[in-house]
Amino acid sequence: MTTETNLPRSLGAVMSAEAGFEPETDDAPLRVSGFISLLLGLISGFSIVALPMIGCAIAAVLFGVFALRRTESRLVPVGTTAARIGIFLAVLFGSWGFARSAFKQYTLGTQAEQFAREFVKVASAGNQAYTSELLKNYINRYDRTMNLEERFAEDLAARDRMMEENERNGLGGEPSHLESVMELVNGYSPDHEWILDRPVHVYYHYGRQLADVVLAADRSKDPYRIRITLELMRHKDRGTHEWHIDNSGPYRKRLVAERVL
Repeated sequence: MTTETNLPRSLGAVMSAEAGFEPETDDAPLRVSGFISLLLGLISGFSIVALPMIGCAIAAVLFGVFALRRTESRLVPVGTTAARIGIFLAVLFGSWGFARSAFKQYTLGTQAEQFAREFVKVASAGNQAYTSELLKNYINRYDRTMNLEERFAEDLAARDRMMEENERNGLGGEPSHLESVMELVNGYSPDHEWILDRPVHVYYHYGRQLADVVLAADRSKDPYRIRITLELMRHKDRGTHEWHIDNSGPYRKRLVAERVL
C-alpha cells in the first residue's frame, strides 16, 4: 500500500520538472570576415615576389579589423583569432614585399646610373671601339683575347663597303647607332659633370628588366638632357647579371606607357 500511494507523487514531480522552462543560452557569434582575413593574409605572401599582391595584404587588414569589432555577446566571437593571425601575416608579408621592392629599386637604380655615367664618359672621350662594345650585350661582344681595335677597324671597313654598295644601288643609308651616340655627347669632355635629372626609373617591359637614366648637362631651367635605357641581362656562363645599353638619345617625353603590367 505504501508503494502504491508514493508512485503518483513521484510521477507528478517528474512531470512538473519536465514542464519547466529551460535556461536561455548565449551562442558565440560567427565572424566570417576573420577567416577571410586569414585567407588573404596567407595569399599576401606572394607580395614578396610580386609587389601588386600587396593589395591582398591591405584587404586582409581591413577584413581583420572588421572582424574584431565590438559585440554585445558575452562570449568571444568565433573567427577573431583567425582575424588576428591574418592581420599579423598581412603586415609581415606586406612590409617584407615593400621593403624588398624598395631595396631592389635602389640597388638596380644605382647600378644603372653608374653604368650610364661610365658609358657617357667613354663616348665623350671619342673611343668608338669601346663605345661600340658597350652597346652590345654579352653574347655579341668580342672575346677578351681579341684585339678590339683591329676588330673594330675591320667592322667599320665592312660597314663602309656596304654603305657604298647601297649608295650605288640608290638605297642610301642611315647613321648607325654608334654614330648617333657619338653625336649625342659631341662637344662635352669626358670630365664633364652630368647631373641626374630625375630618379632612375626601374621597370619591367615584356619580361625584360629595364632602367631609364636621364642625365642633364647642367642645372639650368631647360638644360640639354639625354635618356639612356639599359637592360639587365643574366650571363648564362658566369651566372652573373650585366647591364648593356638598350637605347639612347636626346630626352623626349614619351607618349605611350613605359611599362606593361
